[in-house]
Amino acid sequence: MGTFSVPPPVQVLLAMSLVLIACCIEKLMRQRRSMRGLPGPPHHWLFGHILVAGKMARDLPPDVHPHHYWQYLRKTYELGDIFYFDAWPLAPPTVIICEADMAEQITVKHSLDKHPIVKSYLKQHLGPENMAAANGAAWKKARTVYNPGFAPTHLMNVISKIVQDVEVFHEVLSELSETGEVFSMESTAMKISFDVIGRLVLDMNLNSQRGSDELVDAFRKQLHFLDSSTAWSSPFTGYNPFTQFAIWRNSRVIDKYVGRILDQRFSSSATANGKSKSELSIMDVALDTYNAEQGVNTAPGSHRRMDATFRQSAIDQIRTFVFAGHDTISTTISMIFYFLSKNPDARSKAGAELDSIFGPGMPAAAAQIRKDPHVLNRLPYCHAVIKETLRLFPPANTVRCGDGYHITDPTTGARYPTHDWIVWPDAFVIARNEKYYPQANRFIPERFLPESPFPPIPVGAWRPFERGPRNCIGGEFGTLELKVVMALTLRDFDFVPAYAKDAPTVDGEVCYQMLFGSAKPKSGVPGRVVCRLKTEEP
Repeated sequence: MGTFSVPPPVQVLLAMSLVLIACCIEKLMRQRRSMRGLPGPPHHWLFGHILVAGKMARDLPPDVHPHHYWQYLRKTYELGDIFYFDAWPLAPPTVIICEADMAEQITVKHSLDKHPIVKSYLKQHLGPENMAAANGAAWKKARTVYNPGFAPTHLMNVISKIVQDVEVFHEVLSELSETGEVFSMESTAMKISFDVIGRLVLDMNLNSQRGSDELVDAFRKQLHFLDSSTAWSSPFTGYNPFTQFAIWRNSRVIDKYVGRILDQRFSSSATANGKSKSELSIMDVALDTYNAEQGVNTAPGSHRRMDATFRQSAIDQIRTFVFAGHDTISTTISMIFYFLSKNPDARSKAGAELDSIFGPGMPAAAAQIRKDPHVLNRLPYCHAVIKETLRLFPPANTVRCGDGYHITDPTTGARYPTHDWIVWPDAFVIARNEKYYPQANRFIPERFLPESPFPPIPVGAWRPFERGPRNCIGGEFGTLELKVVMALTLRDFDFVPAYAKDAPTVDGEVCYQMLFGSAKPKSGVPGRVVCRLKTEEP
């Protein structure tokens, strides 16, 4: 009877498999041991928090943003201001910060690097050099080049031009009120946000509210792949070859479009075409800043220069601005209409403030903003509405890399490790910390007014645009744009949400945050719009 012999190639494969299994087991046990003595939900010596994740998946809708995971865990297991979540290998090990001072430690006092997972997630959508994921010298250089375009004096000059896009938005809402159809407020607001960011960044009228544009179409297609490429949805979806090909193809379209505009800008001087420095787009300001750093003459009539490295970096930054700018604004416009529809008293106060500043009618308000954009700084209640909306519905977050840094509890002095963990100071969870925001789930704009009925809010407890050196470069502009939208549309239209009666809820709220690239409102905020001018006619 002969003996069975395993062929050498199979022996090598078996040996490699055994080594791989041994390495995975060793990493698993090392990861589980790292949780000893650390705060978090009930932890299993073998499964870690995977069993807890299973319960969470059963209790929450399947499409929720991870924001809701952390809030669910904090409430369900009565966790403190910092806790750890260990569901490796199904999800990356994460430490969640729910307290303002601890969040400030890693974003303001010590600005920790963005975690590598951010770059792996964003690079295929925004390019490998995007500012949102960059660290170190690459980030500092990009921020230096683009900061001047977001200076307050420059933004005020751009705001007067954006009134035109908001007037078109007013027309669109008026037409929707005529038909009475149910529409997605977020999708409708997305179009105006594309138009606005096009003017700000590229000095172009993309006209996405009334037509189509190659850049806008490619970006909108790209958005549909953002949620399917993230590890939070599934560890395998990012490897779908058809998805990857579609992302690559759209990226080529975007790169060619933006690159073409860059080349046109460099072929001549923008200032030579009759534009003052204050009238330049962010891209033009960045090009001039870059040339000045290179010692190139940027006076009127001179010609700019750029190398291939800066050209690709500029394309990636413009992609980042277009994505971030449209995303935050479209979401926040939608949620302002939604929250005010549920809080008529707040809506009345905002309308009264607008009446007191602009008088009746949209045309008068538009004319006044064009004449003096600084009038937008005289709207404290509308500003409070925006801040409360962003508190309850922050569109983005930051995740950092600990690399051995220890976070200190300001109350007890206890120190918490961050090595090998994703560090997530979650703006959503911090904004629901009752010690900063009494009645935290309620929409109460008055909490942001000087005469607030609540205790003062620590600066670090409100962070939708994040804080510290890595804060959102366009946060101030976004707030100004939202004020223009409120000034020109809020008094003329009522929004009526149209969610199904049996729609799922989170914490009793039907319009919860979904993971769709960033935090998006559930189902795009469906509803109808009613023209107040007609309902008030005798």
